[in-house]
Amino acid sequence: MLASPLPTQTVIETPRLLLRPIALSDASGLHLVFSDPETMRYVDFPPCANLAETQKRIQLWTIPLPEWHATWTLAEKESGTPIGIVTYHHRESSNRHLEVGYVLGRSHWRQGLMREAMSGLIDYCFEALAMHRIEVTVCPDNVAAVRFTESLGFRREGGPLRDRSLVQGQYRDLLLYGLLERDWRAKTIRAEAAMIYAAASRRPELRPI
Repeated sequence: MLASPLPTQTVIETPRLLLRPIALSDASGLHLVFSDPETMRYVDFPPCANLAETQKRIQLWTIPLPEWHATWTLAEKESGTPIGIVTYHHRESSNRHLEVGYVLGRSHWRQGLMREAMSGLIDYCFEALAMHRIEVTVCPDNVAAVRFTESLGFRREGGPLRDRSLVQGQYRDLLLYGLLERDWRAKTIRAEAAMIYAAASRRPELRPI
């Protein structure tokens, strides 16, 4: 396991995506995501009204501070089109924990893409950053995100945290979820074992005795 406290932010590859360090050149593509009210409904900043707002926000994320935060653009492998972001923030190296977040354009929902992206990010946080714990906060009303978070192996540990977030002058309650490295590894091992068993069951010569 790589345990460098300040690793260089690298490209993370999944079967269909490249997670690349966010750049201002992604602004046009990401503006389609950040300007959509439905996509941004539960995000902790309001929809961007114009391209200049999107550029300003991206510029903040391009500042290289991996000891505190890092943001990746989700790009389709075939086209290179930006379709969303993943991020870690509130990193505490001394306690070996951080918080993650994500946004995916509405036209790419329900395709399993965010599961790919988050799995890649979680692996990176546990391996390259040597984290012990990952946290995420979710709005209680965001039922799809609650289901998704729990399906990744996060456990609800607190909440509703009343008036935890302020967006456009409105306070929001949040649920707190946590994931430990050992739980993620156990989940990964179980998933791999299930895949092996499924493959063996389709080949009589490999079926368990």
